[in-house]
Amino acid sequence: MEVSPNGAIYLRLSREERHQNESESITNQRLLLLQYASAHAISVAYEFADDGVTGTTQNRKGLQGLYQAIEDGLIDTVLVKDLSRLSRNYIQTGELIEEWFPAHGVRLISVDDGIDTRAQSPSNDIFAIRAVMDDWYARDISRKVRAAIYAKQHAGFCTSPRLPFGYQKKNGSIEIYEAHANIVRQIFDASEQGMSYCKISRELNHSQISEKAVNWNDTTIRRILRNTTYTGKMLLHITEKASYKSSRRIRIPAEQNVILPVPRIISDQQFENVQRMNAARAKTVYSKHWLSGRVFCAVCGANIHVSGAESDGRLICSNKKRFHTCTAPSMHREELLDMIYGVLQKDSIPVRESVCRRVVSSVRIAPDCVTICMRYRKPGEKNAENRSGTICELSPNDCAK
Repeated sequence: MEVSPNGAIYLRLSREERHQNESESITNQRLLLLQYASAHAISVAYEFADDGVTGTTQNRKGLQGLYQAIEDGLIDTVLVKDLSRLSRNYIQTGELIEEWFPAHGVRLISVDDGIDTRAQSPSNDIFAIRAVMDDWYARDISRKVRAAIYAKQHAGFCTSPRLPFGYQKKNGSIEIYEAHANIVRQIFDASEQGMSYCKISRELNHSQISEKAVNWNDTTIRRILRNTTYTGKMLLHITEKASYKSSRRIRIPAEQNVILPVPRIISDQQFENVQRMNAARAKTVYSKHWLSGRVFCAVCGANIHVSGAESDGRLICSNKKRFHTCTAPSMHREELLDMIYGVLQKDSIPVRESVCRRVVSSVRIAPDCVTICMRYRKPGEKNAENRSGTICELSPNDCAK
């Protein structure tokens, strides 16, 4: 019997199967496939596995590794316990068996199903039916799991894998974690006094009052200030998967959310005050400046945030603004515009916003210089040329540290 020097076994176990059937365990799958390979003189040189991953998705580390090894020409025989290990999507299963594996010269053996793509077997003719049944099984399991979660939510159980900052689970119940709850109260108090998200995050990072290594930024502050859990109403069933085959989640209408009572940390009045103030602040929106998307930080490579009104607009690295991880200085927007206008005026180019939009391609700001890349044609030139270089040297007084 011919020996295959390039055999591979693929193993998969979903989270649901892990608790239902010991015979499906990774260890038993491996034992079964190695015994089959030994009995049929197939040399197994590679093993790929996905433990705790659903078969309805192709985004599996082990499976993608198998595909890559096949494309690299390292494997010509693949063994699986059954077709459901490979996929529970009947369309993908059909494409693999009928098109992808044959196109790469790969022999597929499904031990429990009796399928061998290089043998003449009646089982090969009914693989499509098996694939449909595997797909139906995944759909049925998804429906049952979802129904069980909804039932637990309506019965008063918290199904969220993580609790909001300020809470902890103890003896099966949700309790306030005072060390973090005090931080939540400080955040609401600061917001009620008119402090911005970014300023609150800077204060928290500077004080280091959190017991955990929390990297505070405007996004985390915004999420806390909008979370109704802190008023004693934890919302469950907020989103659900669009399909058992998709990871995309869709938002559930508010009337269908499940409200789980929890200990409150702040009052309803304070929560409403903060929502009203932040909503009013959000209405003060400045129109997007034409420099947005064209200015970058030369220190970390991130986008430069262009903010503020025309008179006091500033340029600040987005990593510095949100995460405080960049040391690049900020600068006044008018300073940069003056640099750009100076170059254009020197070459007798009209200084208008419409002209600047066309000729300025990118700007990189470093602690000691600003590099502006422009493309335009001087009077008398036939063709437009790229112009790039260090436009000016900055002194420490030119930038706000």
